[in-house]
Amino acid sequence: MFKQKQSIFLTGVWLLFCFVLAGQNINKDKYYFKLSLARDSLEKVYIYHDIVTELKQSHLDSAIDFNKKALKLANQINSADACGATNELMGELYGKKNNIQPAINYYLISAKIYEELENLRKLSSIYGNLGMLYYNNNYDTERTLYYYRKSLDYAVQLNDKKLIAEAYNRIGGILYNQQNYNDALYYFNNALDIFETISDRENAAITLNNIGDVYRLKGDLEEALQYYKRSIEISKSLDNTNLMAVTYVNIGQIYSHKGINDQAFEYYEKSLLIYERINDINGLTALYNLLADEYLETNEIEGAFSSYQNAFKLAIENNQWIHIKQSSLGLSKIYELNKDHTNSLKYLHIYARYNDSIIKKQMSDELHNLQSHFLRSISEKELQIKDADIELLESERKINNLKQNFLIFGVIALIIVSVISIIRMRNRVKKERLINQKDRQLHETQKELLKLELESKDNDLINFALHLVQKNEVLKQLKSDLNKISTGDNDEFNRQIKELSIHIQQSLQVNKEIKEFQDKVDLTYDDFFNKLKLRFPLLTKNEKRLCALLRLNLSSKEISSLNNTSVRAVEMSRYRLRKKCNIDSQESLTEYLQNL
Repeated sequence: MFKQKQSIFLTGVWLLFCFVLAGQNINKDKYYFKLSLARDSLEKVYIYHDIVTELKQSHLDSAIDFNKKALKLANQINSADACGATNELMGELYGKKNNIQPAINYYLISAKIYEELENLRKLSSIYGNLGMLYYNNNYDTERTLYYYRKSLDYAVQLNDKKLIAEAYNRIGGILYNQQNYNDALYYFNNALDIFETISDRENAAITLNNIGDVYRLKGDLEEALQYYKRSIEISKSLDNTNLMAVTYVNIGQIYSHKGINDQAFEYYEKSLLIYERINDINGLTALYNLLADEYLETNEIEGAFSSYQNAFKLAIENNQWIHIKQSSLGLSKIYELNKDHTNSLKYLHIYARYNDSIIKKQMSDELHNLQSHFLRSISEKELQIKDADIELLESERKINNLKQNFLIFGVIALIIVSVISIIRMRNRVKKERLINQKDRQLHETQKELLKLELESKDNDLINFALHLVQKNEVLKQLKSDLNKISTGDNDEFNRQIKELSIHIQQSLQVNKEIKEFQDKVDLTYDDFFNKLKLRFPLLTKNEKRLCALLRLNLSSKEISSLNNTSVRAVEMSRYRLRKKCNIDSQESLTEYLQNL
């Protein structure tokens, strides 16, 4: 009964809390009702997340309170996914609150969890957010670039085109601010290629505007104008008024640099109308200052005065120090031109005051950054030392256990190992001796067999060559004898003799046995030909075959008979071969080739 009453009481408290928040214009009854019924589980963590998502735009402190409860529960139920998501959400909330160090810490905790879970998509997103956090809050661009590149690495591993392109765009933006325009252009162009490939027109329009900015600052105004116009076309089709306003201002600056002030004012006015319609105070203030500067350059003092006044008023209302500084200096100049020294001095004092405040804030931010960096470094070192100490203690405990376990068996194991090692070493030495002896015998046998085989092949080729020479000589002699035979007026017999002579001549020129002999030479002396090619790469095929015949120790006469050529032709071929191979006339060509 008591537990039942307690449950009813807790439900009533939750409902009452819901009504209190409803009085603050927060219509979240369905979530609160779910919370009142849900047990401490993963489901309840995600109900908290839904409430935080609803609250973070309008009630940031309440959103942080609910997310703390979600984080506590996620740790209690020991859910890595829930802890990662809740820490990531906490980083986002503190980032919105402009409380930078806690935001960074929560993002880093989340990243560590997702690294253990190997969730590359989440890691890419978190490191992108970390980079943005450093960039938007005047932290060092080096660390911003480091996190953006880590985000890109994970996007590449995922092969997610959109994530890769977004990372390219962010890296390009940092390089642009560092005035590293060529590298910035490289990343922006890569991003544009991907956005166009995946038909992401909104991001393509943003990237086109970024590329236009790079070309404008590089002084290539025509190229910049083309990119701005392409961005405007896409922005109009998507009705992206914010980007249209920004791009109109950029185009106006192009025409201002060209000295075409009428067109510059035309585009500034287009941007002004958009900013007024969407009530973009920051955009309006910056544009009024820009318009005032343009009026001042064209000596339109009244227009400059009116624009500076508008900028000053908006900047004061919204506490925009940079714009207050710029507009007050402009007003001081105009009052000075009109000889109104009192008001000129008044606005000059305002300019000086805000300029000093900005400088002090920058110094304070730099000091804060240094302190944060120092504290972060100390924290990281402390964590590393702590982790190292834990690992060391764990290692010592394991080592002590191992010592206890192995102490008894150590000496015995050492003796056994020593004995086995000695026996194995003796056996190994004995085996190696036997193997070496067998290897030497086998090598000598193979060497003898190879020598015999080569001699046999050479003898076969020589015998074959001599056989062909003898045959060719017989055919030549037969042809000669036939040519000497005369039968007087017997035409028929003479014709037959002539045909037989021609047939013999053809046999000398086209002989299958000669072809077979050449093929055997090519096959047998393949290694010899490879050596020739390496040493004398310009030798022709016929010259290589001549080398093989000379290696067989055939005479010029025998070679001429084989090739059905004259002895003089063979001698000339030998002479050219000697010259081509650069062999001294005192050295035997045959011996040289046999020793090759």
